[in-house]
Parts: sequence; structure tokens; C-alpha cells
Amino acid sequence: MTSPRLSETMEPKSTIYQVHNRKFRISSDWTISAALGVLGFLTFLPLIILLELSLKSQQQMADAPWLPSYPFRLVNYAKAFRIMGPYIINSVVFALGTVTISFACSTPTAYSMARYSFPGRRFFYLAILALLMIPGVLTLITRFVIVVNLGLNNTNFGIWLPLAASAQAFQIIVLRTSFASLPEELFEAARLDGASEKAMLLNIALPLAKPIMLTLILLQIHEIWNTYIWPIMIFSRPERYPAILGVLSLGQLITERDPGAEYAGYVIAGLPMLLLFSLGSRSFIRGLTSGAVKM
Repeated sequence: MTSPRLSETMEPKSTIYQVHNRKFRISSDWTISAALGVLGFLTFLPLIILLELSLKSQQQMADAPWLPSYPFRLVNYAKAFRIMGPYIINSVVFALGTVTISFACSTPTAYSMARYSFPGRRFFYLAILALLMIPGVLTLITRFVIVVNLGLNNTNFGIWLPLAASAQAFQIIVLRTSFASLPEELFEAARLDGASEKAMLLNIALPLAKPIMLTLILLQIHEIWNTYIWPIMIFSRPERYPAILGVLSLGQLITERDPGAEYAGYVIAGLPMLLLFSLGSRSFIRGLTSGAVKM
């Protein structure tokens, strides 16, 4: 049994240690927060300057190029959207069609490779994995010849099919790893209840792989949004170009002496990607940290 005097001498030491440890953590957290705050500000500084310039007239830029000026010229965004609106719509159509076709093909392929054992499964997996080692620029001319021979140039399918095919290898490997990590007991219980393979894919595999799916969707949309070489090769009419090429049309605002509207057009071109990532950032991070690719 511990004596009262011994317990009294031990308690203050424990209290002093806890307070000291708490103060140390607070000071270190403030240091890390300050450093991250400075780095974050430097990261977003170009975007802040772009937003500030997009709300100015030419005279305001000459008077105070690096400081906010009042009143804000919101008319710059209305003028820029009249130019960028059709190109934004083109990019949205390209992204939706490509993502739909891509996952309609990669999802059942990855599911069959993960949940079924058939001859040559490992060989096909390694062959698909080897496709990631081939740079896309090496197949650019071949894809163009195929699209022209099929008569798909100047059509949406000329954009959808090649971009969806180029993303198949990565999506199949990632989805196959995600489906293979699911417990087999879930599928056995579903089979005992009479569920079909289609029902198990739609009701078990896809809901559990939702973070991975959203991550792949965000990555593919980002890649499609920034693709500019392939649309130039496929479309002969500039009005069919995506937003990344539509910013070239903003040069006419320079001749009109309205550079603020040009900067507003740059903001409009990048705003959909910023909003998309803001809405799906939590699922994006969960998908990136959910697991590694396994053989």
C-alpha cells in the first residue's frame, strides 16, 4: 500500500510533465502552421494575382498593377464568357463522353480479372501493365490514321474513343487491385442469396470501390480538360476546340484594349477544374491512400 506522503510527491511531478508536454506540442504546432501558411500563400499567389487582374480595367492596371482597385469590373467576366462559353461546353461534352465510355469498358474488365480465375489471367495482367511503359506520343500518329480511316475525324467519337482507350490500362490495373482486395465472403453470401454477377458488381464491388472510382474520374477529367494536341489533329473547325484551346481566342480582347477580360477568360477556363476538385477532394484523398497496386 502506498503511503500518503509518497503519493503526494508523485502527483505534482506527473502534473508538471503533462503541462510541459502540452506546451511543447502547442509551440511546435504553431511553427508548422506558420510554415504551411507561408508555403500555401506562395502557392496560391499566382492565382490571387490572376483574380485581381481579372477585375480591373486597363487604366486600373496602369495605376495599381499589384493592388486591388475599386470598383471591380465584373463586366470582364460577362465579356469573357461570351467567348469562352462554347469552348467550355465542348470540354464538358468531351469529358462526359470519354469518362462514360472508359469506365463502361474498364470496370467489367477489371472485375473479371480480379474475381475470376481463368487461363492466362496473369499474362493479360502483365501485358496491360506493360502498356503503361509506352508513352502516348508514340501512338499519336497511329491513332490519327485509325480515326481518319474510320471516318471519325470532326466528330465527338474521334475524341471519346481514343482518349478512353488511352486510359484503359491504368484504370484496369487500379480497379482490379481494388476489387481483388474485397472480402470473398461478401460475394459468397450474395451468391447464396441468388445474386447474379451483374448485381454483385453493381451492388457490392462498385459501392465499396467508390473512392477509387472517384479518384480515377477526377484524374481522367483533368487530363481531358488539359488535352490540346489531339483536338487540333481531329477537328478542322476551331469552334469545336475545347477550353484549353479556346483561350487562344481571347487574344482579340487585347486589340480591344481590355486585358482584364482576357484574364477573366483564363479564370473561367480553369474554374470548372477547381470546383470539381474542391467538391471531390475528400474522396480523391481517400482513393489515393486506400491501397497500393498488388500483383
